[in-house]
Amino acid sequence: MTRLEGAVALVTGAAGGIGGAVVAALGRAGARVVGADLSGADIDLDVTDAAAAGVAVDAVVHDHGRLDVLVTTAGIGVAGPVQDVTTDEWRRTFDVNVLGTVHVAMAAYRHMCLRRHGHLALMASLAGIVVPPTMTPYASSKAAVIAFATGLRLEGAEHGVHVSVICPGPVDTRMLDDGGVAGAVRGVDVRRFLTRAAGPARSPASVADAIVRGIERDRPVVLPGRARLLALGARAAPRAAERIVGRAHRATR
Repeated sequence: MTRLEGAVALVTGAAGGIGGAVVAALGRAGARVVGADLSGADIDLDVTDAAAAGVAVDAVVHDHGRLDVLVTTAGIGVAGPVQDVTTDEWRRTFDVNVLGTVHVAMAAYRHMCLRRHGHLALMASLAGIVVPPTMTPYASSKAAVIAFATGLRLEGAEHGVHVSVICPGPVDTRMLDDGGVAGAVRGVDVRRFLTRAAGPARSPASVADAIVRGIERDRPVVLPGRARLLALGARAAPRAAERIVGRAHRATR
């Protein structure tokens, strides 16, 4: 069990729907929380800037003496037929979702290794496990985060650092509608498609509560609500999962 009472936590994407809910949930659990985002949070941070990520983490450690928990929720979505996705959109998706996660996680990881204590909770998505059509760039980036978190958990165990990867299904935030800040959605009703395929969108607060429980219980993968059943089903019967997602896609075109 990871104790959050009195812990020092940093949350990226803190001005967004999930990030803001995580800040609140960690606060209720007794943590001292610092939020970071492009604007509207305690720290202004562009996660695609590796040097800035290092400065932000160092500032938290300097001000609070340590960093116990990092939750990375900063991300964007790109949706549309894969042949219409531009190289710049691919690059931006991976810069924010993958390298942005890596930049902050590695800056925090180094401090945690020195203390042999800490927990990284890295935001991925059910889409990284059950890949929906017309969301290939986003799903690919989240699959990369899952692989990064899985490998880092094994390495971190040798240094007293825990790692969880968060894989929710649809969450009721602006990303379901316009891809979030700097995201792009065209030619697909993402909200209608994903909720038809994976069930009603969960509230950010319910996802944040699942993240807190996942940290407290050191879960390697956090799959809130129906996402767990869908992920298990996709692994056990991948063709059946393809048919379900395919039907949902065709029905919302």
